[in-house]
Amino acid sequence: MLPALAHIGEHSEHRRKSRRSLARRTADIINGAIAELFENEELARKPGLLQRLDPRVRLGTVLLLAVTVSFLHSIPAIVVVIVATAALAAASFVSPIAFSRRVWATAGFFAVMLSAPAITGWISPGPALLGHGAASITMPGVLVAARLILRVIAGAGIGLLVVWTTRWSDLLGALTALKMPDVIVATLAMTQQQIVSLMRTVENIHLARESRMLSAGTATDNREWVIDRMAFTASKSFKTADDVYDAMLARGFSGHWPTLRRLRMTWRDAAWAVGLLVFCALTLGLDRMIAR
Repeated sequence: MLPALAHIGEHSEHRRKSRRSLARRTADIINGAIAELFENEELARKPGLLQRLDPRVRLGTVLLLAVTVSFLHSIPAIVVVIVATAALAAASFVSPIAFSRRVWATAGFFAVMLSAPAITGWISPGPALLGHGAASITMPGVLVAARLILRVIAGAGIGLLVVWTTRWSDLLGALTALKMPDVIVATLAMTQQQIVSLMRTVENIHLARESRMLSAGTATDNREWVIDRMAFTASKSFKTADDVYDAMLARGFSGHWPTLRRLRMTWRDAAWAVGLLVFCALTLGLDRMIAR
């Protein structure tokens, strides 16, 4: 009896979710995405290893590791970088399991899709592991695909980890300090704020429809409503962009994106830079030893 009762809540939850309308499901997804943005801001404030480093050093870490991974040819050496990235995530208060799931769900998925043709004999001829002819799966193809996927995972992992552990304002300040063109920094800043504003608008639109509906509606009605709201959101986006730009000009905006936080490097940043250089040198040496 107890095992049967244990599934009652699960089935009720499944039925409740299946009865939700398109508007409600979309509003919940958008709300979850916005909540995730705020969670990243909270994560960036934690006293983890990466959070204690200067934002410019974090950007340099991404660049140096990305260049190092591009020079690696052996799979064990690339795996070492991936394991080190997971350890760095744990030291920065990021769950390695959640971190790996997010990386594989985004960069890993696209890497698998792009590398899939490379495992066939048509792209990578060689000894066949499965099948015959051009459609067979070959050993060289599997190695090429595995190397490509692991490189993407390693590069995307360290990039996403630095973004998650860096406040957006600090990231823009670091880009400005590294002499990134002001137009790029301003575009990034405005894009992030505009996206959040539009997501809130779309969420409110769907919640308003949900509150006025007595049924989920037909598929045709939902499609027509979605197309109409997409046009409204696009026009609102253009108008908001013009209004914000006019307001910025009225307040003296000249193209320079100032930051209120003064960036300062410490001994911790220097020690991290030295340790990172040693790690990259050892990884490249390991790669050359395996390749012989």
